[in-house]
Amino acid sequence: MRKWGTQEILGALTSLDETALPDDFIDVRTAEYRPLRYPERLLSPTLPAAQVVWSITLRSLDTVFDEVASEIEGWGLDAIHWWVSSATRPLDTEAYLRARGGVLSDSYQILARELGDDTVESSPSKEISVELVRDERSLRDAIAVETEGWGRSLPDEQATGVRLSEALHNLETSTEFQFVAYVDGQPASTGYCIIDGEIGRLYGAVTLPEFRSRGCYQAVLSSRLRQARDFGATIAVTRGRPLTSGRILMKAGFTVHNLENCYRLSIS
Repeated sequence: MRKWGTQEILGALTSLDETALPDDFIDVRTAEYRPLRYPERLLSPTLPAAQVVWSITLRSLDTVFDEVASEIEGWGLDAIHWWVSSATRPLDTEAYLRARGGVLSDSYQILARELGDDTVESSPSKEISVELVRDERSLRDAIAVETEGWGRSLPDEQATGVRLSEALHNLETSTEFQFVAYVDGQPASTGYCIIDGEIGRLYGAVTLPEFRSRGCYQAVLSSRLRQARDFGATIAVTRGRPLTSGRILMKAGFTVHNLENCYRLSIS
């Protein structure tokens, strides 16, 4: 099995990040930065509306910041969440954001794990069961977990129908899938994986507060890793918060390849 280096892993994740988004996103892509406006249906306390997902510039940061702020003000918003990582340029961007009053609002580790015959196995307690989202019942259960876990609005029937059609198509083409975990029959946790060649990108995992620390996240993780391997992936990549999911992922054999920090800045 091939071995993946850090730069190859980071490049693969960047490539996945650059894929086209649904029409209800506002995605401004320039040669120097990428501001992104998330749709209301996805917003939650941990997913702010306006984010600069990357920036690489040789120009004055004052000039670039003012340009981005003007764009975001045009969206009717009063704050920017600006991500920085080892790839951000200039190197003092993080210090600049702090000097402008930026407050650290989130942090993610970039983690990866190769998928071989030793792919992590899960032995959840008897009260936990995990199902692939492949019909209306399991989809509605996964949506219920997402809605409560992320503080979102429940999608309407039309949107639910579209999601079911997409989920079935993605399963048939081996391009994306979702699992949902149950505790004594109650929907408790869920998580996705998208397949791009040899890469399985894990995302969208959430566990309801009352079911945390019981093995639900681990059970969904193990199911996603096995399914990703069965769909041809040789590596799983993901983002995890250092104090929560990151710890679980590292126990499951993932290693950290980068750190991304996000700063909130008022523009009003």
